[in-house]
Amino acid sequence: MHDIDQRLAVAVRIVHDAAHSALELFDARGRFALEEKGAREYVSEADRMIERRIREALATDLPGDDVMGEEMGGEGSNAFWAIDPIDGTANFLRGSPLWGVSLGFVEDGEAVVGAIAYPSVDMTLSAARGRGMSRNGLPFERNVDFPSVHLAAVGDNARWPATEIAQVEYALRTSGWGIAEYRCATIGLGFAALGFVDGYLEKHTSIWDVAAGSVICREAGLSVHAHGTYEGGGQTIFAGTDALHDVVGCYLS
Repeated sequence: MHDIDQRLAVAVRIVHDAAHSALELFDARGRFALEEKGAREYVSEADRMIERRIREALATDLPGDDVMGEEMGGEGSNAFWAIDPIDGTANFLRGSPLWGVSLGFVEDGEAVVGAIAYPSVDMTLSAARGRGMSRNGLPFERNVDFPSVHLAAVGDNARWPATEIAQVEYALRTSGWGIAEYRCATIGLGFAALGFVDGYLEKHTSIWDVAAGSVICREAGLSVHAHGTYEGGGQTIFAGTDALHDVVGCYLS
């Protein structure tokens, strides 16, 4: 039986190693063929290569653990790893630094361990339930400069109707909030945990997009509300301040 500290240590090590491989692939991204999985959803061989490496490492370090990945599938269970090998694939392919490698462990419906690497900016975030949040292996306490500057990150995907996204953004703008759109849940959640934005919200996202980020945000002290199924596009996530929830919470049921 593996405990939460062991899983956290393994997750951090695996994501750190995967980040080095992913950065090499990022620098050579021009050689990869592009596939379109659906409207505005892309995959390249780089995604599959990183997921295979993460799966192999999990099988070696934590044999017997269930695994679900964006590219290679798997079933959600009472306890499983959720892998997003390259979240923000469109950003990755266009050469933007706003993409990440995400690995979270979900137990009894709650994300309890998470590690995210941002290879292009040489940063890793990690957390486990009750253990606090770390940045690059050191304990991190969320601190917000200029808290009167209200800024929210809003997700975007083809499953979330544009009219509903517009309602959320209208509510924010008319309440005096600025809006950031990163096209990457891993970036939005991590930036919320770091204090760069007040929170992140998205409907019709997937468990592999949000598992790691949700526990990191919770351990950073943010309110986190996540619900849905483990099927692709089955999750709704809010991670943010109470003030942000007061503005947008009614749109996330």
